[in-house]
Amino acid sequence: MDVLEEKEIENLVSQLTGEEAVNVVKYILSQGENVSEFLIAETLEAPINHIRNVLYRLQENNLITFTRKKDKKKGWYIYYWTFNHPEAKATIKRMKDSRIENLRKRLEREDSSTFYTCASKCLRMKFDNALENNFRCSECNKILKEMNNTKIIREIKKELSMLEETSSEENSTIAEVTA
Repeated sequence: MDVLEEKEIENLVSQLTGEEAVNVVKYILSQGENVSEFLIAETLEAPINHIRNVLYRLQENNLITFTRKKDKKKGWYIYYWTFNHPEAKATIKRMKDSRIENLRKRLEREDSSTFYTCASKCLRMKFDNALENNFRCSECNKILKEMNNTKIIREIKKELSMLEETSSEENSTIAEVTA
C-alpha cells in the first residue's frame, strides 16, 4: 500500500471527520501541496469559517499539515494545507489492526458462548443472562430459545481472513521497501 487509493482516503476522512471534509480533501489532493484556505473556500463555494472548521478537524486527526505565510499587504497570516499521506497510511493501518483485534475477541466470544433470543429477535443473551431472566425476553416477555450462531461465526471469520490477508500483504510490501 505505497500509495493510498482515493476510496481509502475518502473512507478514512469520512469516518474521522465527517462527509463534508471529503470534498475539502479531494480538492487539496487535486491541487497537490500548499493549497490556500481561501482558494479552497472560493473553489468549493463555502464560507471561509466553515472551511477553516473542516481544516482544523482534519488537522486534529493529523490528516493534513499546514504552513503559514504572512501577507505583506494586509499583515495577516494565510495558511496553506497539504494532505499528510504517511499519517493517513499509518491511521488506516492502526484502524485495520484495531478492527482485526476486535473481530478476534468477538469470534472468541461467539465460539465460547451459547446465545439465546426470542422469536422477535429483540435481543441476544448469553446463557447466564437467559437463566437469570427465566429464559424470557426482558423486552417482549416471549420465551428465549438457543440461537444458532454459526452464520455469525462464518461472517466474522470471513471478514477477519480478508483483513488479515490485506494486512499481511501490506506488511510484506513495507518489508520489501525497507530492505
